[in-house]
Amino acid sequence: MHILKLFFRISINWVFIFSLLQSSQGDMRPHVVFIAGEPEYGSHWSLPKIADDLQERFNIKSTVIHSWRGGVDDYDIPGRVIPQYSEIPNLEIINDADLIVLFIRFRIPPPEQFEILQEYFDSGKPAIAFRTTSHAFWHDERKGWFVPFFGGHYKTHLGNAAGTTSMVPAEQLDHPILRGVPKSEYLGYGGVYLTQPLNETATPLMFGKTGDDPAQPLTWINEYKKGQKIFYTGLGSLENFLNEGFLNMVYNTIYWCLDREIPENGVLELEETVDTEWKYGKARSSNPKKISGDAYQKAAIPGPPKTKIPKNAKVLFDGNNLSKWRHWDLSADPKAINIDTRAASTMGGPVFKDARWSIIDGTAEARPGFGDILTKEEFGNYRLHFDFLIPEEPDYVPDHFKGASGVYLSGRYEVQILDSYGQETSKTSNGAIFNQKAPIVNASKPANVWQSMDIEYRHFEGGNPKITAHLNGKKIHENVEIFSKTPFAFRQRFPHQTEPLFMSSERDAQKKFNMKKSDWGVQVRFQTTSGGWLITNAPINDEWNDNSTGLRLWGRNLVFMAGDNYGASEEQKITANDGEWHNAFLSSKDGVVRTYLDDELIAETKNVGSSDLNGHVLRIGESTKQFWVGASKLPKPLRGQLFDGQIANVRFFDYSLTETDIKRLGSGLKSSKKPVLEWEPKKSTRSKKVVRGPIRLQSDTSKIRFANIWIQPLAGK
Repeated sequence: MHILKLFFRISINWVFIFSLLQSSQGDMRPHVVFIAGEPEYGSHWSLPKIADDLQERFNIKSTVIHSWRGGVDDYDIPGRVIPQYSEIPNLEIINDADLIVLFIRFRIPPPEQFEILQEYFDSGKPAIAFRTTSHAFWHDERKGWFVPFFGGHYKTHLGNAAGTTSMVPAEQLDHPILRGVPKSEYLGYGGVYLTQPLNETATPLMFGKTGDDPAQPLTWINEYKKGQKIFYTGLGSLENFLNEGFLNMVYNTIYWCLDREIPENGVLELEETVDTEWKYGKARSSNPKKISGDAYQKAAIPGPPKTKIPKNAKVLFDGNNLSKWRHWDLSADPKAINIDTRAASTMGGPVFKDARWSIIDGTAEARPGFGDILTKEEFGNYRLHFDFLIPEEPDYVPDHFKGASGVYLSGRYEVQILDSYGQETSKTSNGAIFNQKAPIVNASKPANVWQSMDIEYRHFEGGNPKITAHLNGKKIHENVEIFSKTPFAFRQRFPHQTEPLFMSSERDAQKKFNMKKSDWGVQVRFQTTSGGWLITNAPINDEWNDNSTGLRLWGRNLVFMAGDNYGASEEQKITANDGEWHNAFLSSKDGVVRTYLDDELIAETKNVGSSDLNGHVLRIGESTKQFWVGASKLPKPLRGQLFDGQIANVRFFDYSLTETDIKRLGSGLKSSKKPVLEWEPKKSTRSKKVVRGPIRLQSDTSKIRFANIWIQPLAGK
């Protein structure tokens, strides 16, 4: 039955009358209390629809609590406002509930209401939570509230417009919550939440990817108390709630929490199908429900090969323990992301220090969802050897999930691991320098067969790292120079990269490079696989303000910002951080700034704020030192979101650029008038000092096994 019929077939008045009759006779039905309290994803619509349907068709008493007021504006920054307590109305109803379902965001209940919630979870009763509940509360002291109860984290999320592709790991194929639920599916609006690391009490049921970025636990169950049934999913947009497979999972979970038997095809009796029209990768089976997860759990995995270790090599893993490694996740030091300080849950739950991977038959097996591992020691100019095995996985797993893992050199440059046997090489295939350089040849072996990788890595201060690599004895890279880090690599830069590439005087920023006057233009030629700020006019020593302006890469998109106002195209056809050279243009006319990527107009932005640029400077490759509140407390290289990549030249014009001008400049011709600034980077002199960094092994979506890991110093150039 179509999902809209499920929601609109009932009358709320009849449900109310039925509830009165039940209460007068002593209501023996299980009681589910829904708490809706977020303005972004439509919980005030979706949760009542499920509650009404449960009462009419499934003999489940349902109560909906609406928390309409968060106490602060969702986008206020902590420290700028004094939050006001705002009670969640009638929260005490949960004392009599058999199950609570939470979909809330940035609420500010008084302390006594936290006691009510604590008592509920301490009772061992079940709970279900959707998406923003991972950052349910605004209080600084409550930001970690979610972690012990639900077993995971919130740190930030990827772009909503790019959506999420889900994948069920093989070992969970038979879980009752997933009956009648597609094992892999593009789920539309809503980027994945960065949720790692999971607690030891959690079990992931689904992983999610936004594009080709690393996967995150998307759906999992947890035990706060032994045997307690707690469920969380990072999904929850209105588009998700109109998806039959997702809704079947929701009803299955309610049954699971209430100890009801779940039918073979789920509570909604949906025949499972897999959509083969993928936005990223393709599914290779249309009937995955016939596959048993148990078969993949018991598949025989061969033991690791023997290897000859050079005399001057240091063994990093000998098959016995991971004593030379430690735990790492995206918010651990060295950090890899800008954490959403309004909502991050990192203060809650256990702190992991030791490597959390499994030692099985002399191998280190990755644990997707539980974090990466990082060497305790740093290395420079070395040959790294390791053997690895990609496990056999079901056919429904999309290409960019299948066997996904990687090794990060200096924690910043990823050599990809992926099941690419028999496929064409690409910038994301097995052995690729991720998103930057495809292997020369496809030297991959099939799944469930041991493979070997040897990487020579050199990096001197003042220059870029260079990589030569062999996969299974075949050369796949030869002296490849790397110009920017891999997405989700360490954010810290090296000593020669801690300042903007260019910074003007305050006088020139106001007189020559004024981005608040009516007519002006900018050209920036750049190359990156990451992002950051290309050019800004902002305070030299103060926070970003309404008069600040700048051009930045935000994910794949090019965005011009004027104070808090920005222009970005959701349908931008050209990916700005694809590792290719691009031209960015800004053309201002009568207070409206047009943004071009190459010769395509992608956005128009009203340039708000005044023309008072007192204290401002023009920077290339950096924003203001304090782009957000609290940034001044961060290490210096992290404050201004430095551009990570190459900027070949910047031109600033004191007139608007026409489309003819843009085409001429983009084709390498000079402008008709001389620019007021023509900047090119100074040629740096490479020093003899070696840049050192740790080695990181990634746990993405697959239980990759590693063995025979050793590192050998390289002499000479």
